[in-house]
Order: sequence, then C-alpha cells, then structure tokens
Amino acid sequence: MIVIIGLGTGGIYAARWASKMNRKEKIMIIEKRSYETYSPCSIPLVVEGAIDINEIIHPFPKTPKIEVLLEHEAVDIIPDEKIVLYRKLGSKEIKEVKYDKLIYGGGASPIVPPIPGVDKKGVFTVRYVEDARNILAWMKHAKRAVVIGAGAIGMEMAYALRKRGLEVSIVEMLSHPFPKNLDEDMATLVTEYMRDLNIKCRYNSRVEEIIGNDKVEGVRVGEDLIPADIVILSAGVRPNTKILQGKVELDERGFVRVNDRMETSQPDIYAVGDCARTPYGVIQLATVAARHGIVAGINASRGNAIYTPHTGAFVSAMGNFEVACVGTRAKISGRGHSTITPYSKRDISVKIFVEEDGTIAGAQAVGFWASKKIDIISALMRRRGEIWDVAFMEHAYCPAVAHLYDVINIAANNAMRKLKMERYSV
Repeated sequence: MIVIIGLGTGGIYAARWASKMNRKEKIMIIEKRSYETYSPCSIPLVVEGAIDINEIIHPFPKTPKIEVLLEHEAVDIIPDEKIVLYRKLGSKEIKEVKYDKLIYGGGASPIVPPIPGVDKKGVFTVRYVEDARNILAWMKHAKRAVVIGAGAIGMEMAYALRKRGLEVSIVEMLSHPFPKNLDEDMATLVTEYMRDLNIKCRYNSRVEEIIGNDKVEGVRVGEDLIPADIVILSAGVRPNTKILQGKVELDERGFVRVNDRMETSQPDIYAVGDCARTPYGVIQLATVAARHGIVAGINASRGNAIYTPHTGAFVSAMGNFEVACVGTRAKISGRGHSTITPYSKRDISVKIFVEEDGTIAGAQAVGFWASKKIDIISALMRRRGEIWDVAFMEHAYCPAVAHLYDVINIAANNAMRKLKMERYSV
C-alpha cells in the first residue's frame, strides 16, 4: 500500500507513475480539499475574466486501485509502525492506515504578513479556488486595489484587476518587481509596461497598516495613505510540514530534506512538491513538483529513478507580455534586443548568463513570447550547453513569423564579446 498525503501536482504525478509502474499497487490519497485537482496558477486568469472558475478544477482519473479521500486530513504519522492517522474534516473519529511507502505532498500555504488590519474584510490571499471565488464576489463592488508584493502572483493579479477596470497600486519592499527572477535592468522593462497600463508601482516601500473599520478603506505606506477597497496579499508561501516535525529531517525554513530519490531521512517516506528541498535546493514550480512526483512514484513502487538538477525555467504572463528566466546569475552576462515578429509592435529583451568557461548559467527574458527563448536556453542547460551553441543556433525562419538573426543569437554574441571569446565553428 502506498499512501499519498496531498493531491497537489507532486501527489498527482506520484500516483500516476506509481500506478504505471505497478498496476496491482494499492494507493490511498488523503486530501483536505472538497475537490480533487486544480490549477492555482490560473487564479489571476479567473480574476481577469479570461477563463471561467470551473475551468481550473480538474477531476482525478478514477482507477480500481486508487482510493481518493477528499475532505480528509492526516493528523499524525507513526514511522516506526508505518501508520498514518487520519480523519474526515469535522469528525472526531480517528482512523488509521498502514503503508509500505508514504509520499508526503502537503504543499505550502500563503504567508500572511503581520500588518495591522490584515484581518479586515476585503483582504485576500491567492492560493485556492475559494480565494478566487471570494475575490470575484468582493471585486464587484470595488474600484481601487492595492497589491502587496511584486512577485509573479502579485504582478499577475495587478494586471488582472486593472483589466477589470480597477485602479491598481503595487507595493513592494524590494527595489524592483520579480526580485527573485530578474536583475534590476530587466525589471525596469516590466515597470514601464505596468505603468503604461496606469498601474502605480511603489518599490522600496512597506505597507505599515491596512486602514478601515470592518472592511478595507486603504493602506498606509510611510506617510502616504493609498485608498483601496480590496487588498491582495502576495508575500510568498511557507511549507506545510508541521505534521512531519520530529519525524523526518527538516531544514531551518521547515522544508523536508530529500535525496535524489526524493527519500526523506526516514525509510520509506518520500516528500514532493512545494514542501520538499532536494540536494539542488528549493524551487516552488509546478513543473518541478511534477518531476518530484514522477521520481517518488517510481521509487515507491519499487522502481529506480533519480532526480537530476533542475534548471528552474519560469514564466509569468500579463497578457502577451511575459517575464521568464532560467538558471542562476553568473559573473559575466550578455544582453540583446530584438523583435520576435515583424508585424508585432512588442519587443523582447534577453540577457544570457555565462560562466567564464563558456557554459550557460542562465538567462532572463522580458517581452513578447519571452518563455519561448527561455525554453531553448533551459534545454541547452540540461546538457551543459555552451554560449557558442546559442550564438550559432539555427532557427526556423520565415519573414512572416521570425527574424533571420534571432534575439538569443544577438544576446549570445554580446556575451561572447564581453568574455572576449574567439571560437568560431559556425
């Protein structure tokens, strides 16, 4: 019996691959939600009105060997006896299930910063389908919004609320948007785009207080008061690992330490998704969680799979304008500018990071179809590609859809010049 706690992306892929590896394996999934699977990254699209809220909820495929217990929670794990204690939400009756292998995918919860007034009506986090429903209902009577945090969800929510006609302000403690993903020069392009949409951006700023009686009326930023009818919190997430404390090794931030087989320090217990820390670090992306789940599912069903280093390819979209990145920041970089298509008025900027030996360390891209350029760099990085592979890369070309000399060719050549590289095997 394989028991999976949590039906997020990691849990979904763990169940699928465990079932593929051994069709006779019994699998029990314990999930607190009343619905099976959903796409949290799609919530800004729901708020924008681009898709219906029901489109982000997806059924989990039923099989005779997989039992899904919705509206249930795991209350304790007893590793020495290989037992999970669980109950139905609202019930006091505790049940137990014995496992051969346990896969923990408890995910993460949104951080609610300790701002005075954060508990007022009209303040929302963005994580669950219920959040989307509550925001949609409240937004009907709102005219002004403040978004706290300029990461991916914050920026996407700011764009979505502006598309709905609200006046929007973004407040970010750090010096620029997407601080974990972009350098300041690239982030400037994002700020320009948002300001063109009449979204106010305040950086190096902190919300001191949320003003109002019963409901939100504004936020205080330094000496200024910004009127608001709705406040969106986008301050990151923290891992849901309380149940594992004292059972497996956690890092100083509460993430579960796993090896390259997704095994924890406790035999026969695996961890996947937003709560897991692999030997290569923590990256809370659905694509990474899926790979976690595949590896854990294969190994839990007595297969043999290894989790290899992730590149961390990331994209956030605000309409057709994308922010994308991959990898780490190296000492020396190149930057190129071009347009993707001759009929588009939107530009794209690309910066490629290179180690001194020419190995590609990462890239950033901002603009139209930025993710497509990052996908190319990510694929090359998986095979330790070098800057020459990008500089002289062949692209499918036709004047209607592409430039003969692509933006990433330009960025790679800029990097080569900065590195004073003279290797020409064209």
